[in-house]
Amino acid sequence: MRHSRLRAWGCVCFAIVSLHLWRGSSWGIALDSDGDIKLGARVYVNARVGTEDTHNGVLISSSPRNPPVVTTSTSATFPYSPAGHLRQNRGFIEIELNHNLDRLVREGVGPFSLLNDLPFKIKGLQYNMTFRGEGDGLYDWGPREYSTAAPFYEAAKAEPVIATHQTVVDVAEERQRLRRLASDRERLFQAFLEFNVGNLFVRAGRQNLSWGETDAFQLLDHINPIDSSFGGFLISLDERRVPLDMLVSNYYLGDIGPITEAHLEGFVTLGDNNVGYYPGTPAGSPWALPSFGAPSNTTGTFIQRPPNTVNSSRGGAQLKFNALDATFGIAHYYTYFDTPALQVKTNRPSPPVIAFQEGLPCPPLPNGMPNPDQNCGYVAHAYETAPKVQVSGASTTFALPQWYSIVRGEFAYFRNEAAFTQGNTDPFLFIGPCQAGYTPGNQPGQCNPTQQQGNRVTRDSVNAVVGFDTNQWVRFLNANQTFFISTQFFYKHINGASGSRIYNCDAQGNCSVNPNREVLPVVLDEVTFTTPGVPLKLKNIEPVFVSQPADQYLQTLFIGTSYRSGTINPGMTLFYDWGGSFLYQPSLQFSRDPFRFSIDYSIIDAHIYKGGSGISLLKDRDNVQFRLEYVI
Repeated sequence: MRHSRLRAWGCVCFAIVSLHLWRGSSWGIALDSDGDIKLGARVYVNARVGTEDTHNGVLISSSPRNPPVVTTSTSATFPYSPAGHLRQNRGFIEIELNHNLDRLVREGVGPFSLLNDLPFKIKGLQYNMTFRGEGDGLYDWGPREYSTAAPFYEAAKAEPVIATHQTVVDVAEERQRLRRLASDRERLFQAFLEFNVGNLFVRAGRQNLSWGETDAFQLLDHINPIDSSFGGFLISLDERRVPLDMLVSNYYLGDIGPITEAHLEGFVTLGDNNVGYYPGTPAGSPWALPSFGAPSNTTGTFIQRPPNTVNSSRGGAQLKFNALDATFGIAHYYTYFDTPALQVKTNRPSPPVIAFQEGLPCPPLPNGMPNPDQNCGYVAHAYETAPKVQVSGASTTFALPQWYSIVRGEFAYFRNEAAFTQGNTDPFLFIGPCQAGYTPGNQPGQCNPTQQQGNRVTRDSVNAVVGFDTNQWVRFLNANQTFFISTQFFYKHINGASGSRIYNCDAQGNCSVNPNREVLPVVLDEVTFTTPGVPLKLKNIEPVFVSQPADQYLQTLFIGTSYRSGTINPGMTLFYDWGGSFLYQPSLQFSRDPFRFSIDYSIIDAHIYKGGSGISLLKDRDNVQFRLEYVI
């Protein structure tokens, strides 16, 4: 009976409201009568299949020097994945909403009427909101090495507990972290408001800002962080760029003597401490660097981001103008690079007073960092921090009409960027004097019972790039469309970098790893120096890190054209690091709006791991990608 009454009252109320709406007049605002709202979407899904076995680090060699040196390659990729296995199944969606509010301001709709009473006139008022979602099904339905925790259990068995209070590998936590960071990610990617007041343009909110003239690699373009942890470095730069909360302003100066179209642009971040190395590539990802991809119970990594303070903000300015038939830019700003500085600390070799259960995190200090008097279950701590880098430079672009070409150039001086030496990164070198017959990490009571640490190293560098873009006819290959050819040459010199000699040997032939060598903190080999009459098990096993040259050269090349009115687009991309590594990437795209289907094959070739651009560090990740894309 009660339900019948409620149903009757509901029908009566619905009838009254319907009658009122039918007989009365309605009022509303047309938000899109002039096409003020624009909504776009981009969606794709890919399958990336490995065409090469990843390296498992089992090579053993011996040199003929006296005393001999036994070398074991340990730069394994974790987890091991054979050719033919799926390496990525990435889904991507980006929805962008742009709403121009000029008409609402002009017509004085609602609160927008207040803007017409200001002593200055606001034009071009609009906001932008962009949603981005990313996912990778590799860890759900991929091959066993990625979809199960089996490789983590195997790694845990291979990591013996060698020190007092050392933890064991927490397989469950490592696997959960991999899935948490690499399975899916949804975020409000950009959200900003922009407007003009006379010659002043202002944009405030979460956004990207790109300076400079380069493609694929950065030079002056270091304002926003680049995050390669989710999809790897083969994902386009625009998809890896991390937006920041910032205020950007641009003031048009006009013509000043021989200078035309001059404008001054500045930016400052608004309490945003995002950096490219946080949260980092998780253990188990197919895109982790060699010797970094496996879980460890010997070294604990602690990431410290910059504080959210005014002094820690990014900021700077750029003056751009036209002169002598060219466009010039002069820039100066402060930012944080994507490679962190590193400080390694060994824990007290003597058993410390432990105020926590073994295997659990130790209580942090007030600044959030681990207590140095407790080992947290690790023999060594690696602290990743972000030095504030000063970038000063200039850029230019000019046309060569007779060659249908554009020339681009940039020069930049980086002050205080992260650098690494073997002696400051390798605990086996800075741990201090030990008793005879001591093997580091095996007998913790035989070294100086105080905490030992390496130094955080930063250096300055000189950087330059020259780019050349041209459209040229190659009639016998394509009679209807030109070929677009784009090439860039990058140069980098690290000030104060030491030589590349790996070993120091005395007159008696006793050798050790050169502690002053400039390196990347990626293990290339482990070496054991042997001495006649001394058992091998008592000799130090020292890692050898990848050398970082003081002078670095990198060449990029892209060639592409189109057939059948742009529906078939072949292309070829080439990266050549003069240190001895290549990336070849032929591609083919079929377009029929709104769909695009593309295939590309990434071939990364290098004899050994090298520094420089870092291309060689992923030399065992050759793959072919199939991608279906929908764009409106």
